Amino acid sequence: MNVCILQAEIIQEPQLRYTQDSQLAVTDMLVQFPGLRPEDPHGRLKVVAWGNLAEQTAKQFKVGDHIVIEGRLGMIRADLPGGGRMTRAELTAARIFPVQVGEALTAETAPASAPPTVTATLEDSDGEFAIPF
Repeated sequence: MNVCILQAEIIQEPQLRYTQDSQLAVTDMLVQFPGLRPEDPHGRLKVVAWGNLAEQTAKQFKVGDHIVIEGRLGMIRADLPGGGRMTRAELTAARIFPVQVGEALTAETAPASAPPTVTATLEDSDGEFAIPF
């Protein structure tokens, strides 16, 4: 199973749109995350959310927010007009969690019964991701 968890900063406003046929909500945004070494450039990645998660993402998040994204990483291939091909990575989100920058939460300071902060999930009753394709 392909599962990726990434902490990143939103650098492009989440854009809510709907599919033509079923009017399913889709949100996409661009995020960035630091390189492995200090001299490495920031990595950038397109994140896509579907359904209720898409609607909640568009309402709740904005440019500059730090988030943790759980989802499935895929490679999107597209033909270019000149006959070449372009490949880019895309993360299809299953869950998105907000992160408070500057506040570290440790086991000593965390409340014992703090509920997790989740905007929405796309899971079937059997625990599998229910992402339409």
